[in-house]
Amino acid sequence: MNAAVSALTSQSSALATISTNLANSGTTGYKAVSTQFSDLVTSSSSSTSTSSSTGGVTASSRQNVTLNGTITSTSTTTDMSIDGNGFFVVSDGTNTYYTRDGEFTTDSSGNLYLSGTSYYLMGWATDSSGSVTATDESSLSSLEVINVDKYASTASATTTYSLSANLPAEGQDDVNTVSYTNDSGSSETLNYSWVSTGTNSSGNNTYLVTITPSDASVTLDDGTTSGVSALTYTVETDSDGNIVSVTGTAGNTVGYSGTELPSSITASDNTSSSIDTSAETWSAVEAVSGYSTTSTLTTYDSLGTEEDVGVTWTAAGDNTWIMTVSSPTDSTGSTTSGTLSDSSGATTSSYSYLVTFNSDGSLSSITPISEMNGSTISTAPTDSSGDAVVSVYSWTDGATAGTVTLSLGTSGSTDGLTQYDSGESSPSISVTSQSQDGYAYGTLESVAVTDGDVVATYSNGQSITIYKVAVATFVNANGLSSLSSGVYAQTSSSGSYTLHESGDGGAGTVSGSSLESSTVDTTTEFSSMITCQQAYSAASQIISTTTKLFEALMNSAS
Repeated sequence: MNAAVSALTSQSSALATISTNLANSGTTGYKAVSTQFSDLVTSSSSSTSTSSSTGGVTASSRQNVTLNGTITSTSTTTDMSIDGNGFFVVSDGTNTYYTRDGEFTTDSSGNLYLSGTSYYLMGWATDSSGSVTATDESSLSSLEVINVDKYASTASATTTYSLSANLPAEGQDDVNTVSYTNDSGSSETLNYSWVSTGTNSSGNNTYLVTITPSDASVTLDDGTTSGVSALTYTVETDSDGNIVSVTGTAGNTVGYSGTELPSSITASDNTSSSIDTSAETWSAVEAVSGYSTTSTLTTYDSLGTEEDVGVTWTAAGDNTWIMTVSSPTDSTGSTTSGTLSDSSGATTSSYSYLVTFNSDGSLSSITPISEMNGSTISTAPTDSSGDAVVSVYSWTDGATAGTVTLSLGTSGSTDGLTQYDSGESSPSISVTSQSQDGYAYGTLESVAVTDGDVVATYSNGQSITIYKVAVATFVNANGLSSLSSGVYAQTSSSGSYTLHESGDGGAGTVSGSSLESSTVDTTTEFSSMITCQQAYSAASQIISTTTKLFEALMNSAS
């Protein structure tokens, strides 16, 4: 009778498990539980006994958390599923739990939580490039509640600008020249160019004048500065184009100065006599402007405002160009919106670089030029790698000042700036490609999950990864303790958690707009229910039979 009673108890427990499974056949992420039966023996039984043991049976629940359910698509972008091993990490604010249920929705503050519960989804915060900011991803302390409204709007300042463009070689044909005969009796030339650099506080026009030899191996001497490959002068003219002042620089010192450009220059291959430049009409600025063209670099400041930086390219002869960066303007190009700073951090309206090309049209070098800025020498800035930059001292809209590194190509390569014949009757700079890493202000429009990345899409067209969903794995996931609402707690049997990004280290892949179905097979459960019912009925019959036997025994005894 005791054995039959234990059978009734065990089958009743099994029936309860089946009932729970069937009730949760539509529950997202639910893992079907099975009943495991174990026989019991009496303490008096032995291997030599000829009588049958009547110890009975006991039942225990057995969970199969590692069994994956079918992944189905949904129309809710914050729904998630894990295809493979692992659990979502959730928190009630005090303790951490784990779940396969991915029905997440947002509360009034934008936090993602398990619908109908107080469990919030945990993940890693990321930077603007989508990389996790936490230094130790292995600890639960590196996680935070995922808040989709954390960046309700976005804007990013430009920090790098890549430009691939061809400067027309024909532009060198329009360079102004001065001819001379060197010591070997060969005819050589000096090239000179004028670049407008704006107006000064006195209202006079300012120019950068650069003089270079046609032979790159030749150096120049203007009587004050010697042994240089290029002579540069800051020239100030009045409204009629007459020179008011001339200042040349040599390194960090003031070289040539006066009210007119030098009338004679000595080249290293013409040491016996200087080159007469007095016949040149230095004062007629318009007549000696040479070939020049302008391009615009569209950038964004830290507030997401479009800022256009003008760059003037002036042919200077001998495969050399002057690249002049001007103060940025607004998107209309009519209003100055920022002030530049030179290599010392002093404000300036423009600065220039000497850009040289090899004979095959590839880029050779980009060298900062020193020129006068009021009463001080101003040198074009570079970054730590020596690259040309757009260095902003301040913005009129109050945005944070910053530096934009100009990626213009590799020396000896054609991956950036080049100098080839354009084949055009009116040659101009030909931009092959240009890109920058900033973007305009935008407001949040939608959030989706892709391979574990929580991606926010904004009205400016930008899609940014704002979080990465954490996936926790266990050595023995079936050892987790099952709680209500489809969550599990870590136990000594399950072992400690290990955190992974989606798809890494054996963890499953997290997908959005999808849910994992329950693993309950209703057909199997109904079949088990019939078996359970029959076993229960059989056990009850044993009790009835035993009762009759007991009554017969008592009657015979009486």
